[in-house]
Order: sequence, then structure tokens, then C-alpha cells
Amino acid sequence: MAAAGAGPQPEPGPAPGSEPGALCPEHGQTLGWFCSSERRPVCAACAGPGGRCREHRVRRADEHAEKLRNKIVDQCERLQLQSAGITKYVAEVLLGKNQQAVSTASAARELVIQRLSVVRSVCESEEQRLLEQVHGEEERAHQSILTQRAHWAEALQKLNTIRTSLVDMLTHLDDHELIQKEQEIFERTEEAEGILDPQESEKLNFNEKCTWSPLLTQLWATAVLGSLSGTFHELFHLVLVDHVV
Repeated sequence: MAAAGAGPQPEPGPAPGSEPGALCPEHGQTLGWFCSSERRPVCAACAGPGGRCREHRVRRADEHAEKLRNKIVDQCERLQLQSAGITKYVAEVLLGKNQQAVSTASAARELVIQRLSVVRSVCESEEQRLLEQVHGEEERAHQSILTQRAHWAEALQKLNTIRTSLVDMLTHLDDHELIQKEQEIFERTEEAEGILDPQESEKLNFNEKCTWSPLLTQLWATAVLGSLSGTFHELFHLVLVDHVV
């Protein structure tokens, strides 16, 4: 007895509606049936009670072929829809993306030019400001040195005058005359003591702090760190956003 669920048990002979074609190598009959278990065409004898496919699910070969045809038709329709979708994507989406890329790139170039123009302007203004500060500090230090030179030239002249006067008294006055000049000697000595020794002064030095600039410091640090780490563009962009946007 055939197992439950087995296909129809055809009588020996060609399948209904079958056409002459390939023959079964075992029974010499037309392969008018299809075994779903072994996925191959078989003859009526193979599918019959004594055949090797008697317990398998079998169906007419033309029905299975029709099923395959329908499957091919469905697949062709899906491929056609897929092709239409790809054609539409290429014609609409990719074309739009290409136009968008061109437009965005143009806007990006303009943005880069604008931002770098602002940065360049800011850097030029900062350069001018710092150079003016350096020049001003140089002039200040130079003027302080000139003032000191004039002051100490006058002090030297006064000390020489006092010393000459005292030496003249010491050389030419007798005891009585020297005693009479005691007040003058005291005044000359006091005047000489009022001239203090030169002292080091920061006012005579060039103040390098005049070159300090937060913007310049950050740009310089960004350039140095970026060149060392290879991330100059990222760091420069951060500075660009901080100072420009």
C-alpha cells in the first residue's frame, strides 16, 4: 500500500495529455510525470505500484511545466519592475544627487573662500596691530634709554663739577680758608650724595608681552599641533569656527 500523502498512482502508459518525448531509461516509457521528491521527470511505471517513486509525490509533467512557466512569468515581471525601479533611480535620484553634489560643492567652495577671506582679514589686522605694538614698545624702550643717558650725562657733569671744586679747595685753600668754606663743602657733599647710583630698570627693557595675542597663539598652536599629528585641517577648522562663525 502506498504511504499516506503519496502522489496519485497512475496507470502504466503515457500521462494524460502528454506528448511523445524523452523515454525512461529503465522502462522505456515516456517521461510524462514529475517526481517532487527526487526533482526529476519519471514515467508511469516509475510512479506506479512497483516503481521506485511509488511512495513519492508525483504530478503530471505538463502541470509541473505549467507551474514553472507561471513561476518564470512572475519572475520576469519582478525583474521588469526591478529594472524599472533601477532606471528610475538612475534617471531621477542619481541625476538629482549629481546636481546636488555640483551645487553643494560650489557652495562649499564659496564658503571656504569666504571663511578664509575673513580669517585672512583678521590675521592681517592682528598682524598690523601687533607690529604697531612692537614698534611702539621699541620706541618707548629707546626713549627711556635716551632719557637715562641724558640724566646720567647730567649727573656725571655735576659730579665732575663738584669733584673739581672740592679738589680745587683742597689744593689752594689754607686751613683758615678751608674752615670758612665748610658750609660750601657740606652743601657740595650733600649735593653729590643726592645723586644715586644707577639701578637696573625694567623700563629700559623691551617688553616681549607686547606680542601676545590670544588669536595668534591659538593659530600658532593649531598649526604646530596639526603638523605634528596630521590633523591640521580639523584643528584649523575648530579655530576657524571659534573665531569666525
